[in-house]
Amino acid sequence: MSDFAGMEDLLQDFLQEASDLLSDVDNKLVDLEKAPDDRGLLNDIFRGFHTIKGGAGFLNATELVTLCHLTENLFDRLRNAEMQLTPELMDIIMAATKGVRDMFGELSGGVQPRPAPDEILASLRHVLDGEAVAHVPAAAPLVAEVVAAQAPVAGAPGEPDWVALHAAVTGAEVPPAQAVAAEVVAVAEAVVPAPAHFPPSGRRVADKPGTSSAPAGRRVEERAAVRENTIRVDTARLDQVLNLSGEIGLTKNRLTSLRADILAGKNDADTLHALDQAVSQLDLLVSDLQNSVMKTRMQPIGRLFQKYPRIARDLARQLGKDVELVLAGEETEVDKTMIEDLADPLIHLIRNAVDHGVEPSADRAAVGKPIKSMVRLEARQEGDHIVLIVADDGRGMSAERIRAKAIEKGLISEEEANTLDERQSLNLIFLPGFSTKAQISDVSGRGVGMDVVKTNIQKLNGAIEIRSEPGKGSVFIISLPLTLAILPVLLVLLGDQPFALPLSMVREILPIEKDKLQEVGGKETLVVRGEILPVISLARLLGWPQERDPEYGVLMQTAERSFILSVDSFAGRDDAVIKSLDDFRPRGVAGVTTLSNGQIVLILDMKELLSDLGQHLDMGGGARALEFA
Repeated sequence: MSDFAGMEDLLQDFLQEASDLLSDVDNKLVDLEKAPDDRGLLNDIFRGFHTIKGGAGFLNATELVTLCHLTENLFDRLRNAEMQLTPELMDIIMAATKGVRDMFGELSGGVQPRPAPDEILASLRHVLDGEAVAHVPAAAPLVAEVVAAQAPVAGAPGEPDWVALHAAVTGAEVPPAQAVAAEVVAVAEAVVPAPAHFPPSGRRVADKPGTSSAPAGRRVEERAAVRENTIRVDTARLDQVLNLSGEIGLTKNRLTSLRADILAGKNDADTLHALDQAVSQLDLLVSDLQNSVMKTRMQPIGRLFQKYPRIARDLARQLGKDVELVLAGEETEVDKTMIEDLADPLIHLIRNAVDHGVEPSADRAAVGKPIKSMVRLEARQEGDHIVLIVADDGRGMSAERIRAKAIEKGLISEEEANTLDERQSLNLIFLPGFSTKAQISDVSGRGVGMDVVKTNIQKLNGAIEIRSEPGKGSVFIISLPLTLAILPVLLVLLGDQPFALPLSMVREILPIEKDKLQEVGGKETLVVRGEILPVISLARLLGWPQERDPEYGVLMQTAERSFILSVDSFAGRDDAVIKSLDDFRPRGVAGVTTLSNGQIVLILDMKELLSDLGQHLDMGGGARALEFA
């Protein structure tokens, strides 16, 4: 039975507020390392621990109160200039915040937290008594424990060892480069132009070389058995929804009155004109209401970003690297369900950038790069998509070495490798099993794997792309739809039956002239602006009989390839409200939607349908995938 029977709502409110507060404290601690005498930061951190202690006391969480009280007293001494902040003291403080987060994990399970590790409590008491700072045993950084929550068993098949992998694809020697402090900006701008990189408002997180300071203890982020089902909504947005609901009610009353008039035989031009106006008004209001309701699901992505400064800091200290994490676009709003599902992929990409993307300080100095490495995390909205960027100014990756490693592992043949361009070669790192058998450390070889990162992004109807230049750095670009609730689709026909295709995959619509079809390796292809593209029949994908020759083709693009999907005709474009099929979901069906005429239409999961046709789409001597203009 829970230790908090009858207090579940209060407990959840406390955990939500206190977790956000502790994440803010973590970020301020990282900033405090750069400015140890900043009185404002010291006061803010003091108030953070004091607030957490107050809430814990109300819940009778005695051990959490004890740990917060000791840490609060320590910051009271620091802000009153009775003590000086040293790297050793900061290690103890970071260990204390980790202990607080561990206790949050126990509270989320409905049990009172156990005492903090003895070495943390003893160190805090020694410092407060004026004794020498005690050593806190080193342990894996926060990021390692977060990733460990869903990492495969060490040495499992297909598990990548990123240290050996990066050495394999970049080589032992780093190519000379005219490195400058803003090198990562130049790389990112070259591949993803944007108006304001590294804006002044972007928070910069600097990490100095040193030893790991994270204490041994329980796992930091125990995953809840049930997905969080609450959301914070700005009251202004709720007010807008209420106002629109009232307007819709008035319009409904108007339509009811007009209906009564028409049933009574009043069919004159004025009545019909009034009916047309009322229906148009209702259509406008419903669209506005739908948009307003969708906005209630949107949350600033900064709530996700706020955990990464501490993660980057802990990992950089353990590895003895000097890394600066730059956050930008934290105000960008994303569907709440996406924020939860993006946490693991972004943690892995940032971990990979700090651990393997950037070089040790000595290696950077040897090739003329600044000692401080830069890793950049940015979010921005582009049209109806959200773009996330993780960039570093490290070694970069060699497409040639990636192809050689894929051949060595037996993942592709030499003939297939020769047909790949640079972009397709870089995408080989997403293949399951693209790994090396090298020594596994506490940091390396225990990640979720790039294939899983890509899979998680695709589950959100998104795509991930790599752009890299040896010696200059790598950029990972994630593109996501604004919301998962509404999906723009293209309605295509097989006979009289409509199907919905995700519009994000559609490049253009082409007529299919039978005399222009060519056979390459026994497969139908079509030449489009000099590119040889495979032609796949939608009827074949679905196992339907092909009653006639298709007249149209949809030029579609995935992250790996382009192809033409042949269909009978089209029924237009629509914004589909997705209804999931939880109890029964046929293969290749993402969900269903309802058209304006009441007809139910299947929304096709093209990635799943195409997964069995990978060989058909690999054209052997075919051309590279088309680039977006």
